[in-house]
This record gives sequence, structure tokens and C-alpha cells, in this order.
Amino acid sequence: MSTLPGQLRFGICGLGFMGRTYFAHLREHPHARVVALCDRDPQRRAGDWTASAGNIAFSTPERIDLSGVAVYATWREMIRDPAVDVVAVTLPTPLHVEVTEAALTAGKHVLCEKPMALDLAGCDRMIRAATRAGKTLMIGQCVRFWPQYDLIKRVVEEGRIGPVRFAKLARLSSPPRYSEQNWLLDGRQSGGALLDLHVHDVDFAHYLLGIPDTVYARGRRGLSGEIDHVVATYGYADGRYACLEGSWAYHAPRPFEMAITVRGDDGTLQWSSHAGSAVLLYAGGTAPERLDAGDRNGWQCELDYFLDCVRTGRPVDRCRPESSRTSIALVLLEQQSIETGRLIAVDRATLAT
Repeated sequence: MSTLPGQLRFGICGLGFMGRTYFAHLREHPHARVVALCDRDPQRRAGDWTASAGNIAFSTPERIDLSGVAVYATWREMIRDPAVDVVAVTLPTPLHVEVTEAALTAGKHVLCEKPMALDLAGCDRMIRAATRAGKTLMIGQCVRFWPQYDLIKRVVEEGRIGPVRFAKLARLSSPPRYSEQNWLLDGRQSGGALLDLHVHDVDFAHYLLGIPDTVYARGRRGLSGEIDHVVATYGYADGRYACLEGSWAYHAPRPFEMAITVRGDDGTLQWSSHAGSAVLLYAGGTAPERLDAGDRNGWQCELDYFLDCVRTGRPVDRCRPESSRTSIALVLLEQQSIETGRLIAVDRATLAT
């Protein structure tokens, strides 16, 4: 695969579900080309990706012709490749900080999968590394780019449903048993559903409504050893609130579902991944209005946005790393509420926005 003038040259670090998903979109992209890959599995490095798995099936298991792509066994080798402009970090969460920091220091732009890190100290290391290097860092909080969620945010901002009073977000599934060596169900690595799954809705909630004034949560530990079911309520001084549920605790074969409802004075917006692609707008008529969100997925939209920012030199204002840090901070406040049984007042001065 040759690189055309103006194309950003990607190195994908990790060929699990997300690495393969990125590759599927970038392989024929007009503004990008995958020039390097790394993975510790020799079968994957040989292009045998037939054992693909994930909670949403967008990339097809297949055998890939990797002719013209530099293939490495370790991420350290790959980030030293001078042909790589951008590193996509699609590795298990405990590696995010070290690999991102090293790639930025090596002069690469970085798109790192969520969650940003397991703690705030790790988030801060990544942000400092990007600042020192003068390179772009974005975290893959793809729900901000998911067409239905993006459409809902635009409709809210246009004022079509009036002032928002409450929102409900859910991300639910049976335990994820598809990850390599089952690392997702090792809470020491993944942080459990609270950090790996629920962080998506935490991120979108404060993106849509702003940082809450209070956090109250209940949850329970599951197969991961960490919090695998959580119900959290975010309170706002003006009376608004949001209810967020995240779970890996439902029994198999319950399929993965993401869903959102936003209620304003003049209408209610609703969407579920189990109910087709259209967002429903209920505004008092005899039937809901069906709002077309298109047929793309959030990963494609996210990658295109990131590519455009890097190519034009614009900041990633739609998904700044400081805002992704806020999402980790809010998740940790939920954990504190679960462990103490208390309502937690949010100190906004300690949260980056």
C-alpha cells in the first residue's frame, strides 16, 4: 500500500478489536495510510485476523494482505519508525500512558483508545507529554462522534426540545468474554465496567450537560473483581439531573445495548441501538418524528475528525484530552460514592474541562 502526497502515515499499536476496526477505515482512506502495525501475536502479524470479536460487529474477520506494511512485534520498535506520523494506541488500558507518552516524545501525533488511563496521574502524564512535544493527542471517546448522539446534541443546542430537564443514558451487556486473554474481565487491567464501559456515558453526559454539582452512585462488583454494574445520578444546581446505568452484569446471551433519552420542556429525544438508526423526537403529536442520523459509525466519524485536525493544525476542541481527563475524574467520584454510600460534591476547580 503506497502513501500518496498529503496522507498521514499511521502506525496501529495493537491488533485486537479496536486496532482492526481502525485499520478497516484507514486502509482505503484518501487522507491516511497504514504504514506500520505492531502486535505480540505472530498470527495477527501475519495478517490472520479471522479470530475477530467485539461487542459491535463493524470489522469482518478476514485474512489481510499486509504487503507494504512494516510489521513489528513490540510497540517500542514501531514508534521508532521514521515513516510513522501518527500512532493509534489500541492496547489494553494499563499500557495507554506509557505508550502514548513514548510516542508523543518520539514526535508522533497520538489517537489513544478510551479509557484515557486508570487514574488521574496517568492522564496528567499524557497531557504533559503532548504539551512538551507540541503534538496532537486525542482520546477515542467515540460516543461524542456516534451519529445518533451527535444528532441529539445538535438538536438540543438548536433549542428544538426547549430547556433540558433530565437525561438518561445506558450501556448494558453480559460479561465481555471476547478480549485477548480475557483482560477485560480482569478489573486490575480494565477497571471493570465502571471504567471501561460506563466511561462512554459519563463522557457524553458532561459533554451534553456540563460538569455536575453532585454525584451519587450505587453499584456492585462482578466477574472482573471491580464495579461491573453502576447506576449513577448527576445533579445540577439548576435542578437538571442525569441518570446513567452501565453494566456487564446481565446474563448471557443478553446483547450489547446503548441507549439515550433526553427530555426537554418542548420534546423528548430517544434512541436505542436495539431500535434502528433513527432518533425519535416526541413533541406531543400523534407519532414521533424520525430524525435520520445516517449510516456511518462513530469510529469512522471520530477518525475523520482527528485526521482533519492533524492535517489542518487545528486543536481537537471537540474532544480535548483535558475533557477526557474529566471523564476519568467523574468515574472515580462515582466509585467513591459507591464505596462510601455518600453523595459527593464535585469540586469543579479540580476537574479539567
